Amino acid sequence: MTTRVDLLPRRALPVLRLAAFVAVLASFAVFFAGAQQAHAAPACGVLSSGAAPQANSAVNAACSLIGTPYSWGGGHGSQPGPSYGICDASNGAPNDCHVKGLDCSGMVRYAYDLAVGTDVINGVTTTQWNSSRAVARFYRGDGTGPLLPGDLVFFGNTPSTIHHVAIYLGQGYIAEAPYSGGYVQVAALSSHGDYYGAIRLYGPGGNPGPPGGGRYWVDTFANASVYGSPTSTNSTGTLYQGTNYVFCKAWGREIRNGSSFNHWWLKTDPDVGPAGQWVSAYYLSKWGNDEAKDNNGTVIPDC
Repeated sequence: MTTRVDLLPRRALPVLRLAAFVAVLASFAVFFAGAQQAHAAPACGVLSSGAAPQANSAVNAACSLIGTPYSWGGGHGSQPGPSYGICDASNGAPNDCHVKGLDCSGMVRYAYDLAVGTDVINGVTTTQWNSSRAVARFYRGDGTGPLLPGDLVFFGNTPSTIHHVAIYLGQGYIAEAPYSGGYVQVAALSSHGDYYGAIRLYGPGGNPGPPGGGRYWVDTFANASVYGSPTSTNSTGTLYQGTNYVFCKAWGREIRNGSSFNHWWLKTDPDVGPAGQWVSAYYLSKWGNDEAKDNNGTVIPDC
């Protein structure tokens, strides 16, 4: 007996092929949706540990501003906070005088004001970068490994062309006021190709830079190179031999000559170079290995 095999009508084949094609498209859609979700920015918040309480508070304050409109010049009134910006088509802001919001430097200014209750980082981006309140300073060559939540990260190819600032959240992410027409958002630091460097306003111990930290007078026995951080190897200026003031100390890379050495670094304003740099306590005239005291013998406090 012959077994009967029922074949599909020829007219059904195109329908099946179409269904299979749709199924393949759906699988690709699921794949790419999953890939996009895997690379989506995280929820705004403190994404790593080690920062000062004030810095963590600044991150949380910045996160509370998510969705605030960008306004070029916004946030630079007599008091921190959203304000109407400047209409300037040449700077990509043709309508910003009608938008109440914050620009990038206005946003970080307001976030820190909300966090610590005082206006600690006023000014435009280049002014903020040069702030003498910085207790640590990092550069592109240092990488992003040393960064902590609350650090202010700057973008530009040179100090004079810095054009953008944001607050570091941790794990490679920032909170920023991005551009005219945009809103305060979370983004990857790597989404900007011209990261220049960063400053820290409060050390892990919570101590601020000047004027809150006070000054300690020390004698140095030679002209000394200064650096942007206690671990940096790129000199940023010079502190001349003599009596100088410092603000606080941090543990860093060793400076050694024979049996003389020191791991302590002192935050100071050098004679040559930007304010808020670091000099090795090796150059102190009155003290020995791994000591960091002022001329009166007072131990210089941690930053």
